Amino acid sequence: MIKESFKNLLIIAAFIGNHILFAQVVKYQTQDLPESSDFMVWVNDQKVFTTKAGGDYRGSYSFANFDFNGSVKVKVRAKHAIKWLEIMPSILNIKSKTIDDYTFEFTLDKPKKITILLNNDKRNALHLLTNSIEEKTVDPQDDNVLYYRGGEVYDIGVLDLKDNQTLYLEGGARLKGMVRIRDAKNVKILGRGIIDGTDNKSNGNGRFKDEPWRLIYMENSQNVQIQGITLYNSLKWTVHPYNVRNLQIDNINIVNWDYGSDGIDLSSCSDVKISNSFLRTNDDCIVVKAISFDEKMHYPNPRIQNPNIKNILVEGCTFWNMDYGNIFDIGFELRCEKISDLTFKDCDVLIQEGRGSVFTIHNSDNAVVENVLFDDIRVENADLASNSKLIDIAILFSIWSYDKFNDYEMIRKYRYNDSWDNLIPVLPGKEAFHASHRGHVKNITLRNIQVLDGKLPYSVFNGFDEDHIVDGVAIENMTVSGKKIKNKEDLKLYTKFTKNVTIE
Repeated sequence: MIKESFKNLLIIAAFIGNHILFAQVVKYQTQDLPESSDFMVWVNDQKVFTTKAGGDYRGSYSFANFDFNGSVKVKVRAKHAIKWLEIMPSILNIKSKTIDDYTFEFTLDKPKKITILLNNDKRNALHLLTNSIEEKTVDPQDDNVLYYRGGEVYDIGVLDLKDNQTLYLEGGARLKGMVRIRDAKNVKILGRGIIDGTDNKSNGNGRFKDEPWRLIYMENSQNVQIQGITLYNSLKWTVHPYNVRNLQIDNINIVNWDYGSDGIDLSSCSDVKISNSFLRTNDDCIVVKAISFDEKMHYPNPRIQNPNIKNILVEGCTFWNMDYGNIFDIGFELRCEKISDLTFKDCDVLIQEGRGSVFTIHNSDNAVVENVLFDDIRVENADLASNSKLIDIAILFSIWSYDKFNDYEMIRKYRYNDSWDNLIPVLPGKEAFHASHRGHVKNITLRNIQVLDGKLPYSVFNGFDEDHIVDGVAIENMTVSGKKIKNKEDLKLYTKFTKNVTIE
């Protein structure tokens, strides 16, 4: 039995206007997480536990999780007086009612991942990460179920999951450490609990698989499902599958703060679906790579390729990227023969803050990247970024390129210069060598892209040389503040070693 203080199922009738709204609400409290001092939240007049991510000199942000069916009234009280209020994604058209200088309320008719931006303060936002009430089918007595009950904190270190196992986290459960899936099939991670990386440590870099610098690591596995959980304060990459087939990630939340804390790094994976999730990261939100941290694949001589990448779908997700990285990134490390058939659709980009881009292909290695579709993507707050781009498609030699190790000392000289997205000069006398390790980008479509507000960032399509070009980028029905983009000038587009660009 879950303690009442950690999970409450409430059947509530609330008056809104002349209507009575009946709803079921499930709320949770996670032990030993800090309570937000910036926001208090009530659902149908029942207080919901609201916590924080971050907290260093850059500030922090707040979030709350709860489940409901039906319609609910949400009331929020802020620490600071309300001068301006945004509820995002704006496509939801949620209207709020001001109660006093510090308090407002609104109605949710169905669960959504919403963000409240108060007084345009992106360092002090509130994320309400709601879900439908869970239809739990996991049996705690099943020998293949690792069941963690709510209201407890578990120090798991590195927890390995095997064939046919299910890891279940009740709402209010908090696991500290990393979950690892290696050489396994038919594995599930389910529930409403939290995996917390706040105390994780790493003594080295990504080649050490036994260190919990990620929250979920997978390799050489198939038929993996991750659903419903929240991943909190990852040290670096949050979800990192390598060579995983048939991976489904649905309705998860990633709330990070540290620099380099990517959201989901799909490395050499195929047949992947990511849906209905919220990601706030301080590096790439969703990134597709072909990279392994095994020594034999990390260094040249002999050169060993990673598995090819195919059939990835990302849909119905909401993103906020902070100072580092990009929203959607293919690259930089693309050390395989082909990456194809990737689709990103029906997503909301709330903020791209830093020097990265919303739509990015960075091919710094030898792969052919082809047949990529971005469709029905809504971009908000375009003017909150610093030195960012809307679209950045490039074939380049960078500090992340495979052949960097041939001239590592010279490359070190360029790492911290004022370069464009880690683009470094081709080393003198090495032009033919670097060209022999460069790939191609072709058949890229951006369709029904809406930049809803803010000043339009610029875009770049940049091949490597005459033999390694960006070939075939179609811009279809892109609008900025409702006005259709008709040409390169409207898009603020720079091109080099590029052909067959169409804008219609």
